[in-house]
Amino acid sequence: MLLGVCQRWMARPGGGLAVVVLMIVAGGCAAGRSAGVSARQPSPPDVQPAATAGPGRYVPPLARRYLAIAVPANHRLEIEANGYARDARRDLAAAESQLRAEAATERWFDQRLSAIAFPPGIAVTARALIQANQRRAELTDRQARSASLTGLWSFTSLHKAADGAVEVQVVIIRRALGLPPPTGS
Repeated sequence: MLLGVCQRWMARPGGGLAVVVLMIVAGGCAAGRSAGVSARQPSPPDVQPAATAGPGRYVPPLARRYLAIAVPANHRLEIEANGYARDARRDLAAAESQLRAEAATERWFDQRLSAIAFPPGIAVTARALIQANQRRAELTDRQARSASLTGLWSFTSLHKAADGAVEVQVVIIRRALGLPPPTGS
C-alpha cells in the first residue's frame, strides 16, 4: 500500500519532496520494496561487506554503487578524523593537514555521488546530502586555516552540527536504497 501512495505522489509535480517526507515517516518506499526482494534472491558473493548491508542480504545495483563510494569515503574520513583528534592537541600544522584531507575526501564523495543516476525521489535526497557535505567541507577548509590550536577547537560545535546535517541525509538515502542505517546511528 505504501508503495502505491509513493508512486502516486511521485507522479505529481514536486512530489519528490512529499515522498521524502513519507519515507522519513513511514520507513521508505524503496526500503519496503527491497525487503520483499531480499527474501527471494540470494546475495551474490562479491556484493558487499556484511557490515554494510547485512549477511546474506541482496543489495540492489543502485545501493551497491552508493556503497562503493560511501564505504571507502567513510573509512578515509574515520582515519582523518582520528588523526585530527590526535594532532589537534599538540600540532597545528598536522591537524590542519588532517582537516584538508577530510575536506578532500568529502569532495571526492560528492563528485562520485553526483555521477549516480538516481530515480527522482532518491535524487532529491542525494542532492541534499551533497549540499550538506559541501557546507561541511567549506567549514572544514575554514577550520584548517586557523592560526592556533585554540582557533581549531573553536570550530568543534559547528563541525559537529555539520556532521549531524550530513548524517541525517545519509540515513534517509540509505533507507531509500534499502540499506540499514550506518553503524553507530
